Amino acid sequence: MTTKERNLARARKIERHLRPPTLPVGVKFWKKGEQIPSEAGTRPEQKHSWCQFVSNARFNGSDKRDILLVKQEDILCDIATGVLGFEEWSGEIKQGGALGEIHFDTKELCATAMRTIPRMPVNTEAITIGALEDLPVEPDVIITAVTPGRCNKVFDGAMWYKGGSFTIQYANGCGICGNATVEAMISPDKVAVIAFPCHGARRWGGWRDDELGCGVRIDHFDTWIEGMENTFRTGHSYPIAHQLASPIKETHHTITKTPYDKLYPYCTEH
Repeated sequence: MTTKERNLARARKIERHLRPPTLPVGVKFWKKGEQIPSEAGTRPEQKHSWCQFVSNARFNGSDKRDILLVKQEDILCDIATGVLGFEEWSGEIKQGGALGEIHFDTKELCATAMRTIPRMPVNTEAITIGALEDLPVEPDVIITAVTPGRCNKVFDGAMWYKGGSFTIQYANGCGICGNATVEAMISPDKVAVIAFPCHGARRWGGWRDDELGCGVRIDHFDTWIEGMENTFRTGHSYPIAHQLASPIKETHHTITKTPYDKLYPYCTEH
């Protein structure tokens, strides 16, 4: 199986369990000095914010889609370039100058929030981004748009083998670059991340009112999918069946002995 075929199979598994409103997106970080292969993508023709690059990939269902290789000079948002590891934040950003007295009463209060935003180490040369099903390279992070109801299955996948509770953090900024992308990337103990898109992601990045971001690091992907498969086998699927005056009922039982692929074969399997 080629890398592209493996990514297509991953996309189909996400679509099976979450039925997301837009395409899952794959993201690959390339470090400074790393050899970047030709299949890593082509440079974008226009500059965008990071949340716009993500939405351009997830909304594009055409038969011809580009895989992009994004560099620092392609990103319009100075906050995002620091979050994604292209450069250090300026002192003005660190001290709350970018969002202070806009989303906070003072710059000092904003600075306390900025310190909590996940950031990549400053070692990023470029980032490959595209629809997961087309991606010819192994992604580091997979981003999927979800709604609150779909989060039930995201949580199922994240907690099946882990237990505990699922926590979400938000700093009134950097929801897609900082949380959906980087928090998932740098959090080895989190199977999945749910991110609230920030004002910028909704205003310029096209993230709709009912959408949240879901980020999964690639080395947690199989664990996450298995959690969703196993909770399907205990009778919990998406869409969630309404049981108000309806003959349609979900079942609630211990995990069935029937393997998941026998209960619901993936469409990529022959």
